[in-house]
Amino acid sequence: MTDTPPADTTVLLVDDREENLFALSAILEPAGYKLLLARSGEEALKQLLANDVSVILLDVRMPGMDGYETARHVKQRERTSDIPIVFLTAESAEADGVLQAFSAGAVDFVTKPFEPWSLRAKVQVFADLAHKTRLLREQSELLRHQLDIQYAAETRHLRKLADAAVAINSTLSLDEMLRQLTESAREVIDTHEAETIITVEADVGLEARSRSTSAKYDAWAASEHDDSLDAMYASVIERRVPVRMANKDIAETLGARGVHGVASNHPLLQGWLAVPLIGRTGNALGLIQVADKVDGDFTDQDELVLVQLAQLAAVAIENARRYHQEHAVAHTLQRSMLPDTLPVVDGVDLAARYRAGSAGTEVGGDWYDAIELDDGRLMLVVGDVVGRGASAAAVMGQLRTGLRAYALQHFPITVLMRSLDRLLQELGKGMLATAICVVVGPSRRHLEVISAGHPPPLVLAADGTASYVACDAHTPLGILEAPVYAATTLTLAEGATLALYTDGLVEGRHRSLSEGMQKLALSASRHPAADVESLADAVLEEVVGAETGDDVALLVARLR
Repeated sequence: MTDTPPADTTVLLVDDREENLFALSAILEPAGYKLLLARSGEEALKQLLANDVSVILLDVRMPGMDGYETARHVKQRERTSDIPIVFLTAESAEADGVLQAFSAGAVDFVTKPFEPWSLRAKVQVFADLAHKTRLLREQSELLRHQLDIQYAAETRHLRKLADAAVAINSTLSLDEMLRQLTESAREVIDTHEAETIITVEADVGLEARSRSTSAKYDAWAASEHDDSLDAMYASVIERRVPVRMANKDIAETLGARGVHGVASNHPLLQGWLAVPLIGRTGNALGLIQVADKVDGDFTDQDELVLVQLAQLAAVAIENARRYHQEHAVAHTLQRSMLPDTLPVVDGVDLAARYRAGSAGTEVGGDWYDAIELDDGRLMLVVGDVVGRGASAAAVMGQLRTGLRAYALQHFPITVLMRSLDRLLQELGKGMLATAICVVVGPSRRHLEVISAGHPPPLVLAADGTASYVACDAHTPLGILEAPVYAATTLTLAEGATLALYTDGLVEGRHRSLSEGMQKLALSASRHPAADVESLADAVLEEVVGAETGDDVALLVARLR
């Protein structure tokens, strides 16, 4: 208990008699309390609406609303329910009266006359209690507010981490993943600069570094700077532990690590946090570092969040590395099953392109071939085994080998296609394939064409007119038990160009086959004078762009 009341101590005196209010004021004023006077229960409740009160001295017997009813109203209000109420009465403290007082919410019951010192002591005890209760409530509110701020920050961090995980895993392109990771690190930690450094990707051609800066460092990022922080980075990567430094500690740390000559406008000098990228087996993949936090120094929470981001990123990077390597192996295997070179044929210029699809790492079933026969004819073939993986690749290889054998035996084109169909059915039940076969006669103008469920060849005239060969419709290979094929014959003008292709060139997830064929014809018509190599490159670039979800095989022949 204190000798002087706290500055915020207010006592409400409630009595219907002026002399009693005067007497109570005379006792309590010297103690330094702020006093409020009320001459009825109704007036007391109005005072409580406008003032913060520490203690209430309440007369029991008042006309109208008595003390018991007034106390019950006080206790029913949330704002005033904790205020201590001391009942004052001129009657003797009988058991029923005391019980009724405490039932109404009183903390003490004082009978008149009372000793001034005793009343002051009671008021001081309850005033101190009210003051401490108020302080505890304020501290609780402050703590709750701080916890709310902390929980909100943690929620924002978790949301940003979730968004970063989606962004990082939205691509299997390693350089794009690196860019997304760096942008996410700067945004999640809220810094002016971030950088991701990968140290193990030389074998797959990944960019070693990716940097992201705010407008504050745009000029710095665009300038030539030779700052070598390899020693700083090495300490993080080799020790596999995070490093966090405030700006006041950095200059001394740089010197201790033998790093000198760092530009005065380098973001690292404003505070630095770096965490290693650790693979599943504990191998170091590199690091993520952020510098110059927007608000204050880096905290334990920042370090924890960046470590979590690095863990997400390490898994994604390893998955992307594995995908990249498997895709490269699949592409190499696919290329090994295609012709190493095209034959040099009198009167025909040949070019071929194969592009592996980006949708997966398995080998596809697309293939092409050009076979020069000893009677002066030239056979051009493009095929597509339905499906992906080792089984599709194996079937593709056997079909190509079988077709070459049939061609060298001078099978007529109709017999050749029927034999190819029989071979496919013997290779495996349920296997399907499409194929287009074109035999170019010795004159280089007369053609025989058979399509087994395959898109028709494109003919590009010397004047740029592009059209498709109207082939007889036949089912894909592997469907009918004994299919019969009829050849379509046609004669082309001198200098015409023929393009055979698989459906990956003209059909896609967001484009129908007819739309793709229109786009192919338009593209070819733009380059009638281009050599076949340039024409093949232009068509690939304009029709499918940089990436395609499916494999693409393209065979171009210009008949001279």
